[in-house]
Amino acid sequence: MTYGQKFCTECGSALVPGMRFCGQCGQPVAGIDPAPPQPQYQTPVTQTPVMGSGVERITGIVPFLEQGLLSVIHYTLIVTSRRLIFCTWNPDTYEAMSEADDLVMQESCSISETADEVAHFRAKDWAAGPWQRYLSMPIDAIVAGNPGSITVPLAGITKADIVCETRNSAQDELYIDEGGHRLTFDLMHSQGPFLFNLLGPLLGEKVTMEDKLHKRHGLDRLLTGQEYK
Repeated sequence: MTYGQKFCTECGSALVPGMRFCGQCGQPVAGIDPAPPQPQYQTPVTQTPVMGSGVERITGIVPFLEQGLLSVIHYTLIVTSRRLIFCTWNPDTYEAMSEADDLVMQESCSISETADEVAHFRAKDWAAGPWQRYLSMPIDAIVAGNPGSITVPLAGITKADIVCETRNSAQDELYIDEGGHRLTFDLMHSQGPFLFNLLGPLLGEKVTMEDKLHKRHGLDRLLTGQEYK
């Protein structure tokens, strides 16, 4: 067959101009270009976010923690979505933080009853203070800029216990079990419930808090003259 053929040479049926095949027998009509191939589209693949793969962010800051009795180490705890950073600070060189610590101590000394002091600090808003400067800093720079800081990945924590003093002082305790080791910190100014609210969404059932007096031993017991039960 040739282009413009009016009749099918196979069966003799009439052909409509533009037909590529005979409508009667299906014989191809010569000279008619086949239809261009239709473009093939692929359905976009949506990737499901992987848990824990997001950008690390600071979820809260607890300003006053300590370690030691005679030689005290001061920390600010920075809670992120991936780790706990116990950031050291030196009262002799960090003037703004030292002044903030003095102001909080003055608040403490102005309250005569321990129960009132505990209630006061449990209700305190810790959102304002020089420690908030860490919010604008790269997290790795915080660690690098404070030698002696302690970093604990959330994934490595097997248990975190907060023990709150309610009768004899406003000093709570934080115990962290990680990699077969236990870390202990003093949470100054009844910050235990504040920290518990930060850790709960991150650690779930791994974190506990109890309002009870803890048993003291050694030099601490001799200094207080009491054994708490």
